[in-house]
Amino acid sequence: MLLLRQLPEGLTQVRMATTWLGRPLMFCHAYLVDGLLVDCGHPLVAPEFEQWAEGADIGKAVITHHHEDHAGNAAVLNRMGITPSAHPLAASWLAAPPRLLFYERVIWGQPPPAAVKPLGEQVATPRYLFRVLHTPGHTGDHVALLEESRGWLFSGDLFLGDRLLYLRREEDARQILSSLLAVLQYDFDTVFCAHRGRVPQGRKLLARKYEFLHEKWQEACELSRQGKSDREITRRLLGREGLMTWATAWDLSKRQLVRSLLSEK
Repeated sequence: MLLLRQLPEGLTQVRMATTWLGRPLMFCHAYLVDGLLVDCGHPLVAPEFEQWAEGADIGKAVITHHHEDHAGNAAVLNRMGITPSAHPLAASWLAAPPRLLFYERVIWGQPPPAAVKPLGEQVATPRYLFRVLHTPGHTGDHVALLEESRGWLFSGDLFLGDRLLYLRREEDARQILSSLLAVLQYDFDTVFCAHRGRVPQGRKLLARKYEFLHEKWQEACELSRQGKSDREITRRLLGREGLMTWATAWDLSKRQLVRSLLSEK
């Protein structure tokens, strides 16, 4: 499924999802702004994405990070003569993507190899200038794009919501905290999230996410000093594991969030 939505700012939001019995499993969003495509969706919608992209005015593309729901159609762009830009750490992963976990293949699909080029400190379009912010934590290669004159932040997976309850094995919660704090040094209002869509008052909600995660970090550290196990800390701070944990075979879990907050790496 691929749906287009015109946003008030004059951007095009490209909404993509795999469907089951006619229902979308999980939407991911790419954005087309002044000829710049930010992210390109996942490979299970490649035919629809290619049909749309061939008729769209795409001058250049940026990938916020290497995950398949953000970079999965980079090979489609390559066939169109477009080499997306990405953080240098993304290049080797995209050139030879490892086999994904079962749930990832079901929801998004296994991406084919693709080529990207290194992303610089800025991305210019005819009307806008985007500052590239390295925001690791979700992945080491994660970036966000800031258009300061318009107060826009294209946040990739930095936002997702104002409460973080689950963490993937590869994520680093302390780095996420640092990236949130770094981004909050800038002035912006509207966040364009890869899963939540356009988020008005996005800076306020990012600040709320930082405060929530920082509070959980402090509470987890105090409980750890009291000799509580990570299982006990998880139950007290976040509650029991939910459907997300079981559906992903523990790739996403609340306990992983607590362990990462307490990690000294």
